[in-house]
Amino acid sequence: MEPGLLNHSRWLTAANRILRLYAAKTDPDKKLVILATYVMKVYGPMWFTIKSNPSCINGTRHLWQTISLSRYLSPDLKKIVDNVIQRNGYFGHPENVLVAMLGDDMETIRELAYQQIMKARSNNAPGVRTFKIPALNFDAEDYTKIMTWEEFEITEPPLTANLSDEALKSIVKSGL
Repeated sequence: MEPGLLNHSRWLTAANRILRLYAAKTDPDKKLVILATYVMKVYGPMWFTIKSNPSCINGTRHLWQTISLSRYLSPDLKKIVDNVIQRNGYFGHPENVLVAMLGDDMETIRELAYQQIMKARSNNAPGVRTFKIPALNFDAEDYTKIMTWEEFEITEPPLTANLSDEALKSIVKSGL
């Protein structure tokens, strides 16, 4: 019994088939063990985490948690997984990190986001900004360090653009 080719639109089905195949084998081969372990250690937990917390406010934290959970992999597999995470690392962009920081439980983190947003407002460059996925820091200790802030001209997140300075400060004080 073979689970078939993976289709990106059917990852959950593929994960279920991998685990079903793994459970059915008395002596699974090394590749199947690697895939089943990844599903159990990374894909499954992240699927439930994202389904439980689907807001864009949590996107950067989800990205960081995915990176953290995948650190158990061997260096060769980590290289493959890291390339995929990097290519899809949109929530590692400073604008998205700032949104996540505004939704943080800690007021000090929300205050840091407020300061960065106010700085971005004062440096408001005319025209359309370029949205570029940053080089992700795969060794970051928390989501706020998932990229190097100094490498970017920080721009205001579109989600906060229509908020007054007072409304933004209110979010810092009371949280989202």
